[in-house]
Amino acid sequence: MGLGVREDFQRRRVIVAVGVFVVFLGVASAGYYLIEGGYTWLEAFYMTVITVATVGYHVVKKDELSDPGKLWTIFVIAGGLGSGGVAMSLIVAAVVEGRVRRILGRRQLERKIAALTGHVIVCGYGRMGQKAACELHEAARDVVVVEVNPDRTRQAEGDGMLYVLGDAQEEAVLSAAGVERAQVLIATLPDDAANVFLTLSARGLSPALRIIARAQEAATQDKLLKAGASRVVCPLSIGANRIADVVLRPAMVDFVEMAHKGLELEMDQLTLSDDSAMAGRTLRELALPARVGAMVVAVRRPDGQAVYNPGPDLALAAGDTLVLIGKKGVAVAIQELGCPQAEAGRGRGRRINGGE
Repeated sequence: MGLGVREDFQRRRVIVAVGVFVVFLGVASAGYYLIEGGYTWLEAFYMTVITVATVGYHVVKKDELSDPGKLWTIFVIAGGLGSGGVAMSLIVAAVVEGRVRRILGRRQLERKIAALTGHVIVCGYGRMGQKAACELHEAARDVVVVEVNPDRTRQAEGDGMLYVLGDAQEEAVLSAAGVERAQVLIATLPDDAANVFLTLSARGLSPALRIIARAQEAATQDKLLKAGASRVVCPLSIGANRIADVVLRPAMVDFVEMAHKGLELEMDQLTLSDDSAMAGRTLRELALPARVGAMVVAVRRPDGQAVYNPGPDLALAAGDTLVLIGKKGVAVAIQELGCPQAEAGRGRGRRINGGE
């Protein structure tokens, strides 16, 4: 039984037990009202309460109850203790179990995060942070969400993410997310100042960390880079460039949108390890377009130099990163050619679509 289903079942049990107890109090009050005679509804309810509570107050308006009233009191005591005891025990159990479950769940979450290495930390689970985290999760990357809003951490948990509840600008919170062992940190906090401070804190804790920061304003991009961001993404600039492309390069935009509607094209990357069978061979020798339908549109050398639109006589070397475009799964297809040492991008590649 899942956690949510178990909680719903427990909640229903408590509601039913409390409902039964309330109905019993009503029936018991009606019994005193009808059996003893002369009682008002308030007096009948008073008799029910003092009887169920066993406090021993005097009988209303008389020295003692009639014989039917005494028998009814015995029934009320037994039934009240039974139904009230069950309701109270379920309420206490729900409260205690809920607290224990939260403690154990938190510890289990901390253990899972502590076991991660090379994961991605997404700071801020707003619209952009959630979209990025879900894309990475779908691509089989380990993702840890850092969010100060409890509602959003519940959403992240529902999306299958590990999370840390706290302010991402605090070093203790970043350490709890495993920033020292992480490969990438994505800063998508609500405002640029917070992202700058987050970038400074993360860079201080992990000098080798790759930090990708979101900038709301174009003027903030330089500040984020100076703070230690590896890459800055400005949605405003991207949107403006997209609009300009629609005006200046409509055929290119039409192609991208056509790919989004039906063509299974994607871009991916492949990094050659030291013992890769592809190292030392030329693109002509590999014949990737003919064998797997993949085109190499760029090669990034280990020293950072980029070769765009490489010619067929370009010789590959260990450490090169190939940028590929082709049918879905091109990187995996290349690995299946007998070059298992090539390290493909983890998960699926980036599909070409109209929303990039």
